[in-house]
Amino acid sequence: MDLEAKRRALAAFARRTYEERLGLQPTPGELATLGGLADPETMLVEIAHDGQLPHLGIVRMVLKANAIARQDRRGATLYLIGNHYSPDMRPDNIHFGMPLRGSPPNLVKHPPKLRIGKSNARTPFRLLPPPKLDELSSLRALVLQFAEHNLAHERKSGVRLEESARIKVEERLDDLFGLLKRASEEVENLGDWLIRVQHDLLQRMLGRDADGIVFLPMAELTELFRDELERLAHGRDVARQPGGRPTDRANPQESTSLFWVYCPRCFRRTRVASQPDLTVAHVCAVCGHRQTLAGTELWRWLMPDIAGYEAGLFRLGIGGWVIGSLAPYHEEIERLYREEYGEAMPPKFLLASVPMFRGTGDPPEGYGKTRLLRAWLEAEPPALAAALLAPWNENPRIRSDLLPDAP
Repeated sequence: MDLEAKRRALAAFARRTYEERLGLQPTPGELATLGGLADPETMLVEIAHDGQLPHLGIVRMVLKANAIARQDRRGATLYLIGNHYSPDMRPDNIHFGMPLRGSPPNLVKHPPKLRIGKSNARTPFRLLPPPKLDELSSLRALVLQFAEHNLAHERKSGVRLEESARIKVEERLDDLFGLLKRASEEVENLGDWLIRVQHDLLQRMLGRDADGIVFLPMAELTELFRDELERLAHGRDVARQPGGRPTDRANPQESTSLFWVYCPRCFRRTRVASQPDLTVAHVCAVCGHRQTLAGTELWRWLMPDIAGYEAGLFRLGIGGWVIGSLAPYHEEIERLYREEYGEAMPPKFLLASVPMFRGTGDPPEGYGKTRLLRAWLEAEPPALAAALLAPWNENPRIRSDLLPDAP
């Protein structure tokens, strides 16, 4: 394996992504990190998640991955964001995450969220436009309404609020939506917008400590380990039990490909059988579109599943990865890697703790999947970062600074 060439390609890809797609002017610290990716001796710690407006548990994973990487003076964190997912696959990922009068966000009937439209629900984030400025203005107005209802709810419940609570919320809303609007003006699709927003939020939370985190899109990153994916695509099937657990491959009926193909017309994805000549005669079961996909056009619409993705990705010289649960597919990834390359994967670090946030309008016990945007309205960014960096095995409990006396 020519790791030096792969690392040079990674550094070049990251620099292009920042400057040409995300509209960023990297800080001196970021430039040093991006340049350091080219060195095979730079330790890389990976954390990957589907594209979203992140909840605090994901932010904590990124921060803790960064803390591991920073123990090595040349370490860097790769935060890979799944821009190939769609709103239909992850509907909560585009929610602002507001509770309402004691009901958690997941039980709110008409939550504030990005407006996608039913016709676009199955379109991958990377093929959707970023939110328009007027749409973000409407979302801000709705979030403010929710915030006012929640402040009134706490007062009615007898909870003492910080005296300038409403003023603070409105100022933070202005600051936050200014960031969201700037991001929408700098990028060309929703996938890149989700990446840019998270980059800007974490920069505000961590300051220079965020310079060691590299934010990259999962879909286009596959260009850098195309050789590994082609190797995996040459006739390899992976057997799974119901629920995704690997089997001993004794039953061929349980076999399934490592790849998904997206319909070029309607963007629905379906499993695709591996072909030795890397050609797919695609027939969409939904819209009926027929197209033979090969070469560059095939890889435009082909995406490995998580097992194939991670098995190929780690050949870029990843030193370790942070996970949030012991999912069944981890065994599949490790077995596939061992079978293909004759060695064990680098270590994984399990971060199973759950941050609980108690803000205005939340249930008294708080909520375990609070979105970062929502928490932003009721806590200062550095304070959020400090709370989320609590020791590995602790469940951080974070309270709104608008509720000085709340339990």
